[in-house]
Amino acid sequence: MELRRAIEERRSIRKFTSKPVERALLEELLKKSLWAPSGMNRQPWKFVVVEGETLNRLLKLSVNLAEHMDTALRVFNDKMRQFIKGYFRDLGGAKTVVACLSKAEEGYLEDHTNMVSCAAALYNFLLLAHEAGLATCWMTGYDEVEKEFLNILGVNGYKLVGVTPVGYADQNPPTPPRKNEDIVWLS
Repeated sequence: MELRRAIEERRSIRKFTSKPVERALLEELLKKSLWAPSGMNRQPWKFVVVEGETLNRLLKLSVNLAEHMDTALRVFNDKMRQFIKGYFRDLGGAKTVVACLSKAEEGYLEDHTNMVSCAAALYNFLLLAHEAGLATCWMTGYDEVEKEFLNILGVNGYKLVGVTPVGYADQNPPTPPRKNEDIVWLS
């Protein structure tokens, strides 16, 4: 698949089939994702694949989070708020979740550099998953419960960059319009 096509066609999927993702495929995609650029070549990322009982624990946290999202979701109408809360309760039926973590640093510049480097790696993963026929949905709502989330993963010394359910799409959402094409040229 051509990169430009992958960028334009990738969608955030919120409904997944019950078909499991093959471990070898997921491992291959995650390893390729690590070829992202990283500030000062720190490569500060950690990907954690969550399935089975750990996913069940995560879903319990997710249900609790959904009940307390009203402030964050105030920009949406009531129908959309209910849809988003429902998605957080079951992650669209996905059987696999990937969490992208960034090594935590004391200094602002180092910490920020790590976070944006890890965001690049996560985006690599989203594009590679799309190319492989998998569906994803980058989620940042878990930042609200980052400490509890990392506790479920058993990870210390890292920050949460993003979470994505991974699976096979059971929907084909339309292409959303671009909201902002704010490109400025200064000479």
